[in-house]
Amino acid sequence: MIKIGQNVRIEIEGYAPYVSDFDDEKEIGYLPLEDNVTIGDNTIIRTKDLHIGYGTVIEENCKIFCKEKFDIGDNCFIGHDTKILVPTFECGDYVELHNHLFCNGEHPCKLGYNIWIGQNCILNARAPLTIGNGVGIGTYSCVWTHGMHGELLEGCTVYKVAPTVIEEDAWIVGSFNVIATGLTIGKRCIILSGSQVTKNVPPETVWGGDPAVDITAKLKNKPYRPITIQEKYEMMGKFVEEFYEIYPQYRGQVAFIPEVDFDTDVSKDVHIVIAKNNLASDEPRPDLTVFDLTTKRYNKQLTEIEIAFIKFLLYEKARFLPQ
Repeated sequence: MIKIGQNVRIEIEGYAPYVSDFDDEKEIGYLPLEDNVTIGDNTIIRTKDLHIGYGTVIEENCKIFCKEKFDIGDNCFIGHDTKILVPTFECGDYVELHNHLFCNGEHPCKLGYNIWIGQNCILNARAPLTIGNGVGIGTYSCVWTHGMHGELLEGCTVYKVAPTVIEEDAWIVGSFNVIATGLTIGKRCIILSGSQVTKNVPPETVWGGDPAVDITAKLKNKPYRPITIQEKYEMMGKFVEEFYEIYPQYRGQVAFIPEVDFDTDVSKDVHIVIAKNNLASDEPRPDLTVFDLTTKRYNKQLTEIEIAFIKFLLYEKARFLPQ
């Protein structure tokens, strides 16, 4: 079921504009929206190529003007009063963009999967902006691809436009962080709250301050430790018990099978399998999702229990990617 609020306007190049009103029978079949999409009141979407994935929610008063493409994955969330003004905006599944996000520029903004961005953030795409899977960005933070204002005609030497990349699982903590133009923020790094980042950040380091400096060596523990598949397997067992406490209706529907292959027999009462390795070459039955701890992948089935389980794991427990 698709829910579209009042005064919603959707303009796709080559089609007559869709404008919602009180006529519940208005035809929306030509709109490229998957099931369970919700679009709040007074939202405007204008683009050439549109796709909004299953279960995605776009709240009220959003303005999305993407000249080329607006493509958002399954079970995403865009908070109220968000403005997205770039030629191309793409993101994967389970991306949360909270209220009053402002994304603008003349180049594409591309986001991966399982991303969380707090309210009142700025994503600037004067040059291409890329944000990898599993990134978290705290509230009131800014990510820039340009720095300019001083008058070039009068000899100002401060001018830069360059792509910015935030690699997967980077965590920009807390609030009021600034990522300067043309930087690469490395995989699994941590930027502490209130930091002004002016240099490239290597993977798995911790930076903080104004300007931000590398403080990894001062920490008692590194931000990540080595972890074995067996440890992951046992940890998932604890997560599943917590999941059952919140969703008792799913108790008994998650099974642990170390290796899954084509011949593995799974009870029909089981709808999620946690495996160290998924060796099956074919898709399992359409109501069974297998989470592979080696590849961190799962076969997306969009069942109720799968969606509930993924949302329970996000964002701090575990983040998986679809096959």
